Amino acid sequence: MQKDNTPMWIIFGCIIPDLPWITARIVLPTHLVDPYNLRLYCTIQASLLFCLFFSATIACFARRAQRIFLILSGNCLFHLLLDSLQTKWGNGVHLFAPFSWKKTSFALIWPDHAATIICTCLGFFYLLFIWKKIVTNPLQLHPPTKGRISIGILFLVCYLAGPLFFLDGLEQTDFYSIHTLRLADTRPGKIIEFDRSHYDALHKRVTTFSGEQIRVSGTLPEKSGTVSIKGHFLTPDHIIVNHCRFHNNNRDIGSYLGLFMACILLLQSLIVPGWFNFRKKSLRNKPDTKQTKFQHRK
Repeated sequence: MQKDNTPMWIIFGCIIPDLPWITARIVLPTHLVDPYNLRLYCTIQASLLFCLFFSATIACFARRAQRIFLILSGNCLFHLLLDSLQTKWGNGVHLFAPFSWKKTSFALIWPDHAATIICTCLGFFYLLFIWKKIVTNPLQLHPPTKGRISIGILFLVCYLAGPLFFLDGLEQTDFYSIHTLRLADTRPGKIIEFDRSHYDALHKRVTTFSGEQIRVSGTLPEKSGTVSIKGHFLTPDHIIVNHCRFHNNNRDIGSYLGLFMACILLLQSLIVPGWFNFRKKSLRNKPDTKQTKFQHRK
């Protein structure tokens, strides 16, 4: 009996909390959804409980469902705990949502800290080292029974529809200053924090996740780029910045590369083992040409 492709399941579990944000990057430019509601929805979907719902959905199609669920959910938790170690102004991880909307943020290092870059590089080289082992080992998916299908659909519905019932609860906490940003007329005097937004040094403007451009003044860098800021609204379209952190793009490049590699690995894990099995069967069924020629001469 073949063993499960544990490394691939571990990798897949690590990217589950990022799936809502990947979807948001795709949906946001279409302007089909309110950006504030989309941000709330993705935040809830990326919380631990809803990651467990998605992990359970995937596990229903695995040969050893309980084991795969533990691998996926354990790595979701590991991902969220790593995120909670990073300093993200106005941002954080929701480990106990929807029972508690208090965010978890230990704020030990910045996302672009050297330690993060080193760990990313180590993970990159280790992934290359075990690449062949992963892609040639099947995921051991199993045709689900009717019972498993029903359970999987139930968990998927909870994952997709569940966040809609908790949007107001999260907004009332003013997570990522969404409530403040939504009510533009009440902005003056309110505190604002942005995590890694684009800053235009020429026009002295910062672009929010919704695409709104807001004038800024105060403690600011001399060049354009990605910044985290803390400040307060002077007017609905003017922020006085008290603290500013300029970020490099190394972390984003590493994240995009890691997600791209994970997607390629997943596709190869589904395709390559089947191709190898097909080749083996073809070779077994292929007649021995030398023996056929010998028999023909006789």
